[in-house]
Amino acid sequence: MCALFLLIYNSAFELQAQNSIRGDLCFVWYNAENLFYPENDSLPGDDEFTPEGVRHWTWSRYRKKLTALAKVIIASGGGEPPELVGLCEVENALILEELTAHPILAPYQYSYLHKEGSDHRGMDVACLYRNGRIESVQWETVPFRPPVLATRDMMHISLYWDGDTLDLFLVHLLSKYSGAGATAQLRRIQTEQLVHCMDSVYRARSRGLILAAGDFNDEYEGYSMEPIRKARFGGDSLTPLHPEGGRGTYKYRGKWSPIDQVLASQSLQRYLVTVTTLQLPSLLTEDQQFGGLKPKRTYEGYLYRGGISDHLPMVVHFTHPLFSVPDGR
Repeated sequence: MCALFLLIYNSAFELQAQNSIRGDLCFVWYNAENLFYPENDSLPGDDEFTPEGVRHWTWSRYRKKLTALAKVIIASGGGEPPELVGLCEVENALILEELTAHPILAPYQYSYLHKEGSDHRGMDVACLYRNGRIESVQWETVPFRPPVLATRDMMHISLYWDGDTLDLFLVHLLSKYSGAGATAQLRRIQTEQLVHCMDSVYRARSRGLILAAGDFNDEYEGYSMEPIRKARFGGDSLTPLHPEGGRGTYKYRGKWSPIDQVLASQSLQRYLVTVTTLQLPSLLTEDQQFGGLKPKRTYEGYLYRGGISDHLPMVVHFTHPLFSVPDGR
């Protein structure tokens, strides 16, 4: 545990040195991969992730993952913890309660947003936000319709920031569990509903700011993302915020894939935007099959590896141009 702490601690300072300009608003998106609470519940989808289950998901393994996640959240802000953290694959509010109360995060006064959804495994999207930094938070979860499959709800959060309202949408779209083609049309239906919700928000705001983030289980150019590519809100549209270097957050068969995405309305682009994929050494491991590195998972199959996730976090900084630092400083 001490070695893990030192590794993340040192990596955080390396990140801070590389990204010395901290944005006025820092947002992190992270798929926490099967973050189950070890107690069994009524859903059969979590049976594997219990102390008695086939994965032997013990309390000590759970606490180790929670501690590592807390350290990554701190490190992602480059020395100043992020104002907003979007998460997915979180089982319940007990996890978020313990995460925000963790000694590493407690000094930063995070609150959490979560509602039990209809996912057959109990996996939900959630959000952490820092009290005092984020004001006037209103939120809702929206089930995807039609309910062809029991899947994760969408989360819509309205918050007051920089003299305006920012509308944040968090999603975890259907996985390619039966192959990409088998679920592409269903994901397309989901993105159509997401666009409809964003259009309703745009019509209600005089000059609103819209941000959408999540695990879309598809690349921006994919078939299911077409409604987002074609979306127009008045004269506004959504633009993908690509990480510097262009590498994705998820590696499949040796190829990095940008299925975790952050999309911003053009109105948000009056700010200076910096996007990175967080690549702390503790989040990566050797890819023995395809070469290079890959995210260090908690489990590979049923073999416990002790990592956090098969995804890497995306970190987005928004900086007001009035307070930007000139190049070369």
